[in-house]
Amino acid sequence: MHWLRALDRVVARWERGAAVALLALTVIIVVLQVFFRYVLESSLSWSEEAARYLFIWAALLGFSSSVEARRLFSFEMLVARMSRNGKRVCAVLNGIAAVAFLWVLVVDGSGLVARTFSQSSPAIGMPMAIAYAALPVGGILVALHFLAALAASVPESAK
Repeated sequence: MHWLRALDRVVARWERGAAVALLALTVIIVVLQVFFRYVLESSLSWSEEAARYLFIWAALLGFSSSVEARRLFSFEMLVARMSRNGKRVCAVLNGIAAVAFLWVLVVDGSGLVARTFSQSSPAIGMPMAIAYAALPVGGILVALHFLAALAASVPESAK
């Protein structure tokens, strides 16, 4: 499963770069909107919508990247005080919750994408499916990171 960890690292590097670029572009668009609105007294019609969709994609990519880096919110102090069986129960519950969450992101997100191919965003005319595609794409990327972490946690003798 060495190939899975290598793929995981490459994808995570790409995610971080894309998330940073999208956030930077979002900031530039918002600054331009403020400049146009308050200095030139002429608002940009597309800036708010574009910034919103860029931010959605950046947030999902950032979330996925934080899963890979294992920098998510957790109750480590609580789990550390539990017995070995309590820790196992927490790990199983965490796994079940993660699978359910990813299922919703990927399956329901894919359904949303399929239903919105014919819809366009009002200001920039972009297909809404592009904006909503952040959900299943983010879910698939998070699933990849979970699988790579799971494969890395399996002892060599069990492989």
